[in-house]
Amino acid sequence: MLLKNQRKDSFVSQRFIKKSLAAAVMMGLMVNSVSASTNENSEQEIVITAEFSNPIGPDFGYVGENSMTATKTDMPISKTPRAVSVVTREQMDDRASVSVADALQYTPSIQANFYGEDNKQDWFVIRGFNQANNGLYQDGTRLDSAGFYTYQADTFGLERVEILRGPASVLYGQNPPGGVINVISKRPQHGGSFGFVSVDYGTNDRQQLSLDLGGEITDDIAWRLVALGRENGTDVDNIEAERIYIAPSVSINFSDNTNLTVLASYQKDDSDPYLQFLPMEGSLTENENGFISDDVAIGNPGYEKFERTQVALGYEFSHKFNESVQFAQSVRYSQLDIDLKQMYSLGYAHDLGLPDPTEANIVRGLSSEEGKSKSFSADNRLIYKFNTGKLEHTLLSGIDYRWLDIKGQSFGGNVLIADGNTPIQIPTPFPNIYIDTYNPLFNPYNPSYTDNVVLLDEATFQPVTDADRDTTTSERHQLGGYLQDQMIFNDALAVTLGVRFDDTKSTINNETKNTKQEVSNQEWTSSAGVAYIFDNGLTPYFSYAQYFQPILQLDKNDKAAKPERGEQFEVGLKYLPASFDGSFNAAVFQITKENMAARNAAKELFQIGEVENTGIEFEAVANITSSLSLVANATFMDTEIIKDINLANVGNRPAQVANTLGSVWANYRFFGNSLEGLAIGVGGRYVGETYADNIEATKVPDFALMDATVSYTIDNMKIQVAAKNLMDKEYVSTCGSGNCYYGNRRNVIASLSYAW
Repeated sequence: MLLKNQRKDSFVSQRFIKKSLAAAVMMGLMVNSVSASTNENSEQEIVITAEFSNPIGPDFGYVGENSMTATKTDMPISKTPRAVSVVTREQMDDRASVSVADALQYTPSIQANFYGEDNKQDWFVIRGFNQANNGLYQDGTRLDSAGFYTYQADTFGLERVEILRGPASVLYGQNPPGGVINVISKRPQHGGSFGFVSVDYGTNDRQQLSLDLGGEITDDIAWRLVALGRENGTDVDNIEAERIYIAPSVSINFSDNTNLTVLASYQKDDSDPYLQFLPMEGSLTENENGFISDDVAIGNPGYEKFERTQVALGYEFSHKFNESVQFAQSVRYSQLDIDLKQMYSLGYAHDLGLPDPTEANIVRGLSSEEGKSKSFSADNRLIYKFNTGKLEHTLLSGIDYRWLDIKGQSFGGNVLIADGNTPIQIPTPFPNIYIDTYNPLFNPYNPSYTDNVVLLDEATFQPVTDADRDTTTSERHQLGGYLQDQMIFNDALAVTLGVRFDDTKSTINNETKNTKQEVSNQEWTSSAGVAYIFDNGLTPYFSYAQYFQPILQLDKNDKAAKPERGEQFEVGLKYLPASFDGSFNAAVFQITKENMAARNAAKELFQIGEVENTGIEFEAVANITSSLSLVANATFMDTEIIKDINLANVGNRPAQVANTLGSVWANYRFFGNSLEGLAIGVGGRYVGETYADNIEATKVPDFALMDATVSYTIDNMKIQVAAKNLMDKEYVSTCGSGNCYYGNRRNVIASLSYAW
């Protein structure tokens, strides 16, 4: 460990610059002299070194050694019998990560951004399972989302992103089987002041001004302010976005044993929706009219919009009664307002029975949602450490509660988009009988956008307005109690046992149609793990974990659907070398997902679906020398539908799931020569082929992308140029439900930053 600690000390000043460079807002370029800056640097070096092992504090380099996500205690990752990854602030800075999904592109078993960049939410497939609106947490409490009411954390406000792969219901309640993504907020740091300001400019006229400031009011009260303003275009013509983000926080040490940290945030997006829902023919395969260009807006940019305001206020409280007993509480209230209008392709007109001799026109639908969601989350934990002979116990008992209330307006069925400037007649199946309406056809090969959008009822082709939308309320509640015992025998054998009981209830009430659905579940889940910690840094482990996830639908008998359930078996080997700062992990896993719901031709809900995913993953993260940092991973999976109401799907791979994933990123900093201050990063990502459906009829080709970064640091100033998809590859990222999505083209971001 001596070599490791020496290496950490040699990195401290560089880490200070990186750490400050990891923040943003716009105060304080007017700092005094170089000597004052040097004094502040040395003070900050002490703080960073002291907090290196803090599971919620700043990281050092690329390797995160501690995480509370897997156990809700301070157990080191190397001793935790589960696959855990940490994307540090420095990794996000070096790769100029613009979203949480973007930050996870170099993490094993994760397909991130598989729809391309989306400003409504981050998309993940983890170990072959779609996370959708579930499984995303901030500071250990759930970011409650449902449908379009989805929170999106800006990466500039984060200290790190942690990923626990596999089921995690014992600690977190209802959850998808792929795992938990927990983003850790930047928070005040006691021990000195610091600041950072950055100006960015990039592809599609991306402009951003960001700032990160922190300091102390007294020795026991520290504050921090993180903020940014951004506007940008996209790869698609006339699709633009604006964001304002402000996150103040304060930390109070009432004593050496008692701390309160208050975290608040405000984020406003005034944007167009990014995602373009393209017909498969014309994007994945060629239409007789050719391919649809990846810069074509499938909707009307002048009509579409995505406005979202998300605010949050919460706190983290901890009190140490003595060396054995500690209480911790995490609480957050969040509120989200959205106003969305987004068009998407329903298919070609001739396939939908509408006359179109050119076979170039499509018919478009509309997603429309306007409303508000409110959520509350509280997690209370009591940790008791004691010994029974040579057996050391860390006993965790907890009670958590959360609720989510949504009230919104949307159309109950498909609503068609038409040009109000062109009245037409549509033939009916009856001779000489036509429907007077407006033209619903749109040609994406030669687009023309109307200034008079009219909405049509799908069945009657008659106009509808926002007044025809349904008003729906949704309420969700979860109360859970959990118990976990982490036992270590003779400083080598680690055993973890956990159990939990959840009581959940969800109600969806369509006030317009006067219909109500209620689903309640009471579920037990358990977990177990064992690891042996060898002196040479090797830690083999085995773990078992269960999960459950409610299905908010009624079956064919109008009874509440049973929740999805499943389990994971995982065997792994971790290695923490003594000669350099690194972490290596290999894991073999098998996850089953049961009670999956599907509807038959009569729209009746059946629950006989089952999927089994078996895979092996490798991960290496290391600060190999004072100059070279490396991230590398590979995943190979066999994903299979075991049971399905449609027998043709059995034995096939689920849609949109890649069986092979891989990535490698290396960053080299020059020291001690004429190139000192220069850093170069190069990376590559590979996503294997996927299918657009569960019958394996349509294959989406694999793709490989290259990323690169060049930066130069002098004193406290840094200039960086980062490029994603460096070779500007044009590709389809995924297809599903009849639509396809182009992946992001080359994106370059240049930044000039100053830290003090």
